Amino acid sequence: MASREELRRRELEILSQWAEEYEKVKEREARRPLLLKILYTEEYRQLALKNILFAVAWLFIGGAFALFLRSQAGLSSEGLPVVVSPEYYFQAMTNHVMDMIFGAVFSTVFAVAFYMIPAMNGSRLIKWPKLANAGLWIATIGLFMMNLGGVQNQYLFTFLNPLQASPTWYIGYGLMVIGEWLEMVSVLGTSFLGRVQGKLVPTAIAFIVMDMIMMALANISVFIDDMWSLLSPIGGLGVYLFGVPNAEVWKGLFWFADHPLVYFAPYTLTGATIAITPLYAKRPIYSLKFARWLVPVLFVLGSSVYVHHLADDPWPLILRDIFAQTSTALIAIPFAALWLLFFITVGDPRKIKWDVGFAFIYAAAVWNIIGGIQAEPTQPTPAVDPTVHNTIWLPSHFHIMLALYSVGGLLGVLYVVGPYLWGRKWYSDKLSWLHFWGWQVGMGLLVTAFAIGGFYGAIRREVAWPAFYEVYYQAAMIGGWIAGFATIIFAYNLILTLLYGEKVKDTDIPLWAVESIAMERYAMRREGYSEDVMPIALPADGMIRMISQTANNSRSASSLSMSNVKALQQGIKDVSKVPTVKGTTDVEGTNKL
Repeated sequence: MASREELRRRELEILSQWAEEYEKVKEREARRPLLLKILYTEEYRQLALKNILFAVAWLFIGGAFALFLRSQAGLSSEGLPVVVSPEYYFQAMTNHVMDMIFGAVFSTVFAVAFYMIPAMNGSRLIKWPKLANAGLWIATIGLFMMNLGGVQNQYLFTFLNPLQASPTWYIGYGLMVIGEWLEMVSVLGTSFLGRVQGKLVPTAIAFIVMDMIMMALANISVFIDDMWSLLSPIGGLGVYLFGVPNAEVWKGLFWFADHPLVYFAPYTLTGATIAITPLYAKRPIYSLKFARWLVPVLFVLGSSVYVHHLADDPWPLILRDIFAQTSTALIAIPFAALWLLFFITVGDPRKIKWDVGFAFIYAAAVWNIIGGIQAEPTQPTPAVDPTVHNTIWLPSHFHIMLALYSVGGLLGVLYVVGPYLWGRKWYSDKLSWLHFWGWQVGMGLLVTAFAIGGFYGAIRREVAWPAFYEVYYQAAMIGGWIAGFATIIFAYNLILTLLYGEKVKDTDIPLWAVESIAMERYAMRREGYSEDVMPIALPADGMIRMISQTANNSRSASSLSMSNVKALQQGIKDVSKVPTVKGTTDVEGTNKL
């Protein structure tokens, strides 16, 4: 086993090599015209920021469709075209789902991945940036094509032939999946680019990598399904290579991909939560080993839980009656374990120095528990699930899981790491808190109205209903508009931040990542991990010490490295002097590193 000093020397050499490559990236970026930067960038922060801006744009587009829906439903229980006609009502419903999930949520997940991985492993490098940029644009073009499907998009996900989407929807969906694959390949390559042989990757990166693999595999079936439909008579192209797809086969292949899809944001969010929580708790995650075991468990269950969507269909009994019940019920166990670790680590919330970022993350944890409790008695039970799935109880569940948990949690991550990403503090804390409370109150009112209405039997995917249910749609409309105004406040604050926010001290490695890795290494040492397998220790001041070599230099690379190792070790001992994320201080005992 190498000595600790030798390990530090090797780590410093690796960081220095990456730093040299990153300097070349910055030089190329500086020579690139602005228009070309918009189309293509290889700098990890710029790539992440570009994904965030795309996500915000889709958040507004998808949100506009949502407000059409909520306003129409809240102003008429008879389907009278007060805001939109019935056919456009369902078109808006389809486009809202597509834009919010594939546009807003997916783009944010890729932004977090492209930023957090290079920051936490210390490389600051993106692998195959051409694939990442091409994937973003191809997926965006595909999603626009899906939105251009016109009134045929009213079919949503009913899977009832002869209901069909337009050819542009099928083509767009295929393009979008291809674009996602390209971005996922780049994320996976980036994680391996910054991985040192024999060392474990940080836990946050492990969750993100698992997430990308799960979704990349799941997308295979939905891509096959989409191409099968496009080239059949319902595809609208006049190319009849296949017969009309059986609705049950289409449904099965589709949900094999699209239920793992709902975990795409939560799994990356889980990694980010594990990285960020210690910064506020002032202590490492309670059990890092346990947290790392959640990675394979969540992968297996997240990939198989889709079957409960098929519980009332003529599929083999082993799928319907075993997986439909057991896998859907079991997925609650690792999430319960995750939040147990989270709340133990946080401890007494009165001792936390709260800011809006951690408030969003904490609220996301609470909402996930509420959503899980709401779902577990119904979705795993084939005797109940077919009925419940066709009421607005289900929109309540997935708006809790997607809007309040996934989107809310990712917003919290952006509030925490965002200043280090774009180099400026948030312009207004008051606007940030208005966004937080507007989002929580607005979406909270919407999901509560849906849950109660669904409990009393309000049918989903309808444009008219008995007047008895109208009060619930009216409450949902009010909640939707409150959340919509909160989103406008967020965008306004973001624009002001990018233009006028107070500049943050620029360091080679963002200080949130420095402290997060220091916490993780301390936890690993406390739990008996070998020094050899720990992630690379990042310099405490966030600055990489370059190791330079010339042919005329009489000193060896080893002697140069050792001088820098001493500086690195001193920096680690002095980590408590480093400015930390707002609301945090260094963990007691980190100087033992």
